[in-house]
Amino acid sequence: MFRTDEGLQSPEEQDELVFLDESDDPARDPLREGWNILIVDDHDEIHKVTSLVLGGFEFDGKRLRLLHAYSGAEAIALLQAEPDIALVLLDVVMEKDDAGLQVIEFIRRKLCNDTVRIVLRTGQPGQAPEHEVVLKYDINDYKEKTELTSQKLFTTIISSLRSYRDLRIIQSNKKGLEDVVRSSSSIMNVYSVHELARDALAQIGSILGAGGGSGGLVLQKDAGGWSKLAGSGAFAEAALEELPPGVMAEAESAAAMRERAFYSEGFTFYFRNSAGGEKVVCFKCGKALTEWDRYLIEVYCANIQAAFENIDLNREIESTQKEIIYTLGEIAETRSKETGFHVKRVAEYTKLLALKHGLPKEEAELISLASPMHDIGKVGISDAILNKPGKLTGEEYEIMKTHAQSGYDMLKHSGRPIMKTASIIALQHHEKYDGTGYPQGLKGEEIHIYGRLTALADVFDALASDRVYKKAWPLPDIIGLLKEQRGKHFDPVLTDLFLAHLDEFLVIREKYADEKVF
Repeated sequence: MFRTDEGLQSPEEQDELVFLDESDDPARDPLREGWNILIVDDHDEIHKVTSLVLGGFEFDGKRLRLLHAYSGAEAIALLQAEPDIALVLLDVVMEKDDAGLQVIEFIRRKLCNDTVRIVLRTGQPGQAPEHEVVLKYDINDYKEKTELTSQKLFTTIISSLRSYRDLRIIQSNKKGLEDVVRSSSSIMNVYSVHELARDALAQIGSILGAGGGSGGLVLQKDAGGWSKLAGSGAFAEAALEELPPGVMAEAESAAAMRERAFYSEGFTFYFRNSAGGEKVVCFKCGKALTEWDRYLIEVYCANIQAAFENIDLNREIESTQKEIIYTLGEIAETRSKETGFHVKRVAEYTKLLALKHGLPKEEAELISLASPMHDIGKVGISDAILNKPGKLTGEEYEIMKTHAQSGYDMLKHSGRPIMKTASIIALQHHEKYDGTGYPQGLKGEEIHIYGRLTALADVFDALASDRVYKKAWPLPDIIGLLKEQRGKHFDPVLTDLFLAHLDEFLVIREKYADEKVF
C-alpha cells in the first residue's frame, strides 16, 4: 500500500507514515500548494531515511508532500490516482528485476507524462547499467544509492523541482495561448453583442483559471448612460444599480481616462469603436494576476474589441442594406402611385407569417429583408399602364404581368442570399395555389414558400389600402375574400394561420399606417 507524509521534521515524526487519504484533492497544483514527491522502493528503511533528510524541506516557499510506494505496482496505482507528481525517486529492482523500468514506461508511454522528473536510484547497478538505462529510458538522473548522501539528495531535489516548475510554467503559458487563440476564433463568429459579451466573460474566466468569488461585467455607454450587456460569476444576476460602487467607479475611471487598468486581482479594459460607442470589460479574478496573465488578457481583450467592432460594422451594413432595399421597393411603389408604407408592411407581414408557419428566425428575417423588392419589375412598366385609373385591357394586363419575370431577371444573377430570396419572391408572388396565377402557372407547393407567404401579405395589404384606382376595403370584406380564396389563390395553411392571428397583423398595419396616398 502506498503512503504519504507531509515533510517529516524530526526523528520522532519519521514513523508517522499514514495511508494516502483518498479524500486528498487529486487536482491540487504543486505550483500553488506544494510539491508531490513519490518515493518508490521496496525497503522501508529507504523511505524513512529519505523522509528524515527531506523533513522541513522547502522550495519556492512551498513544502514537500512525500508519497510512498513499496512496489512497481503500487507506484503505478498511485500515479493514476495522483496526477500532479513533480518528482519520482525510483528503485529498479523490487517485486521484479525490472519493476522500476516498467514504471518509467508507464509514466512516459501510458500516461504520456513528460513533465514529471524521474531519478533512478539503484542499489544493484549491475541489474540496470547506467549507460544502457540512460540511453533507452527517458529518465532525468541516475544515482546509486550509496552516492546519494544528504547533500547530494538535496541537490538532486532542487534541480528536479526547478526543472519541473519551469516545464509546468511553459505548459501553462502554452495552454493560455491556446485558450486565447481558440476563444478569439469562437467570438469572431458571434453576431449578437449580448452573446459576444457573455462568451467573452466565460472565456476570460477560463483563460485566467478564475475560481470562486470571481466575476465579470461588460458595460456599454450610450446617450442614455451605462447599461449592462452581460455579467458572470458574482455579477451574473446583479442589475446595474446593484453593483458594488467600486466596480462602477473603476469602469467610469477607465472610460474617463480612455485606457485599461490592472489591479492586484482584476482589470478593466476600455475600448471605443469607430462610431463612438464605448464599452468596458471589468473582471475580478479572485487571485493575483501574473505578468503572463496580463499579457494574455491584453491579447484577448484586443480581439474582443475587434469582435465588437465587427458586429457594429455588420449591423451598419445590414442597416444600409435594409435602407437600400426598402428604397428600391419604394421606387416601384411610387411609380405606381401606391401607398408610402406598403413595402414595410409587406415585409413585416411576411416575417410574422413565416414565424407562425414555423420557419427559423433567421429565415423569417431574410424573407422580411427580401420581400420589399417583390414588385421591383414594375420599373419597366410604362406609366400609362402602371397608373391607368380604369380597368386594363387584355393587352395591357399581359404587359403588366411581365413585371414578375422582369423583377426576377433583375435579381437572379446575385449569389447573395437576400438577392436570391428576393428573386424567388419577385417571380412567384403572383402565382396562385390552384395553378391559375402567373408567370409560370405553378400549383400548390410547386410555389416556393417565399412566394406563397408574400402573395398573401401583398394582397391583404393591397385590399386594406387606398390605391389610385380604388378605396381600401372594409375589414369584414377582406376576411371574407381570404376565406373564399383559401386553397384557390392562397395556401390554405397560411390562410388559416393569418386569420388565426389577425390581431397581430392589424397591429402592424396600424403601426405603419400610410401618411399619404400618391
